[in-house]
Amino acid sequence: MRESGGGALSGTVVIERAGRIATAGCASLLAALGARVIRVEGPEEARRLADASQAERLLRRGGKEHLTQPASQEAIEPWWRRLADAADVIVLDRPEESAEDAAVAKTLVADPAGRVVCALSPDGLSGALPAGASDPLIQALGGAMAVTGQPGGLPEAARVPVAEMSAAVLATTAILAALRVRARDGVGQLIDLSLVEVMADQLRTHLAMVTADPQQKFRIGSRHPVCVPWNVYRASDGWVLICSSSNAHWLTIADVIGRPELKSAPEFATVEARRARAGDVDGMVQDWVAARDTAAVVEALSAAGIPAGPALDIPGVARDTGLRAIGTVRAEDGVLLPGPAWHASRTPLKAPTPIATALEAIPGDLAPRRPAPAGATVSGPPLAGLRILDLTRFAAGPIAGLVLASLGAEIVKVEAPGGEETRSWAPRFGGVGGYFISYNAGKRSVVLDLRSAEGRAGLDALVASADALIHNVRPGALEKLGFGPAPLMQRHPRLIYASVSGFGQTGPKLAALDTVMQGRVGLTSLIGDGSLPCRLGFSIADQLSGHIAAAGILAALAERERSGLGQLVDVGMCDAVAWLTRLSWPNGTSAVGEFVRLEAADGWVVAAADRDVVGAALGYQATAQKSRSELLDALGAAGIVAAPVLEPAEVFRQASLRRRGSLYEIAVDGTMAPALAVPLGLTATPVLRPARLHALGEDQALVPRN
Repeated sequence: MRESGGGALSGTVVIERAGRIATAGCASLLAALGARVIRVEGPEEARRLADASQAERLLRRGGKEHLTQPASQEAIEPWWRRLADAADVIVLDRPEESAEDAAVAKTLVADPAGRVVCALSPDGLSGALPAGASDPLIQALGGAMAVTGQPGGLPEAARVPVAEMSAAVLATTAILAALRVRARDGVGQLIDLSLVEVMADQLRTHLAMVTADPQQKFRIGSRHPVCVPWNVYRASDGWVLICSSSNAHWLTIADVIGRPELKSAPEFATVEARRARAGDVDGMVQDWVAARDTAAVVEALSAAGIPAGPALDIPGVARDTGLRAIGTVRAEDGVLLPGPAWHASRTPLKAPTPIATALEAIPGDLAPRRPAPAGATVSGPPLAGLRILDLTRFAAGPIAGLVLASLGAEIVKVEAPGGEETRSWAPRFGGVGGYFISYNAGKRSVVLDLRSAEGRAGLDALVASADALIHNVRPGALEKLGFGPAPLMQRHPRLIYASVSGFGQTGPKLAALDTVMQGRVGLTSLIGDGSLPCRLGFSIADQLSGHIAAAGILAALAERERSGLGQLVDVGMCDAVAWLTRLSWPNGTSAVGEFVRLEAADGWVVAAADRDVVGAALGYQATAQKSRSELLDALGAAGIVAAPVLEPAEVFRQASLRRRGSLYEIAVDGTMAPALAVPLGLTATPVLRPARLHALGEDQALVPRN
């Protein structure tokens, strides 16, 4: 085997048809992985980008070549055909009827012809939403707005395109999986990726609770729908976010705040009990926090292993010397911008540069790719035959394993005796927490006590048979047991070692949970008016980090095909949140355009227009007496694109999600539980939907005996 000559996608040609942010973001990630990306633009794009922020210009053009499409209608089809013939991957929006190249774009989608064609759209290729539906509308239809905001307050949208940036990561994962199938079987495929489905998938934590109580409301500020204490608290000089995810965390917090008697109080003994008295718990924590400054609060809790951090705005993040030291913040022409979405030890991602190569014509060195073999068929899922060890808990790590399991890998989840805490979280199905099911369906289960020599020997034997290992164990913990990346990769050179943590392998070894990272990297300042930090109402830092880890593992697997070597895939949650918010850098400005929320008699509506335009369309009349349907009709008649703010239960009832098979049922010890399919949109190798959940320790025979 030889060393790789470049990134995971070195030698891969990607054609990007300029369009939505998700399309540009996906192509940007592919370029960072070493692909040659040629961006096809319309004649007005250069003028539009001249007025865009540097962050947006970097996302759309950085590290890419760009071409302007011919103005002549007759020239478009042969011109595009020549480009397509040289492409390994084509990334594009759902074609709009009015586009000059609509016919050729539809042809590419209808027949990938041995290529990987990834089409990104609001609700799929057969969806009814306008192809250009804005991010706030997708946040509304995907449930993000309904679960975000203060208790009893307005539904809030993030002022950054969370749907677009999340979809870019999932599209990258899908493309890497499809390229693996193409290399193995010679078969290309269409990827039909829906942004609404990507947003709905972020409601995994809510799914079980909605099933148990469809009327439950989730706008709870910076609280967590399950865990308590978990909130934002006012210190003497600013805001602090504190998260706890276990009873052990609660016992520690009781000691730190000087209330040891709470440890034996039955009314606070379980997460369910604390949730029922969340106001009392928050009051006690707030009393302690109020007497201290932010630094003192964070220092005391962090020293005790409790996730805590300041709630910063984007300028504060950009100035943070600690984040600059670990590469989350980088300088580009004097402007502070986010670093890479993840770090790879042997083949680092390329940083997008502001220098984009303008092409006058299709490059002469673009050779037509070899045609697909006649009669080629798919031999199995993309990751069939691979084994990946999963030493993860809660959400950020487990979702990476879930994604890879859905692509056909054998995921062996390693749990301590008694199993992961979330197995017991209510509501339960077949005796297992719905939360655990949502993040661990499709995995095998073994039990190892890594505190014992026997347990460590069992893990060591499993590693010898594994292609990859992923963990989100507290930084330094596995190293103390002898399972850090350096010794394992030295003994097993082909092993891909993936780590998900708050600040990555080179950052502070601090415990980190979702909301702490949302605040630490500025996302909580981009919700509402920014006066009170508010979490995006689902675990976006956790889930996006897990999806980035899955993409990183797939990229490392692709590179291993050439070099024969594994590498470290290092995912910092800080980097994931910075990727998500990058279009608001460095000043924290809104990156989603104008939108207006309207209260209706039966909920809320979001309109993609400014307040004056919406007011004129509705005759400046009060809206609270009208239904959502009436408001949508009135806005539509005025040519304003709008959408209802759907509660989680309504999200899961959407026809588009039902049509796409997003929601399915899985057997858990004889009981059927709700589950969400990973929304990758692969059509030739659809994601797997496991029929049942493996019981704790069911697959113990996989552990080799000495």
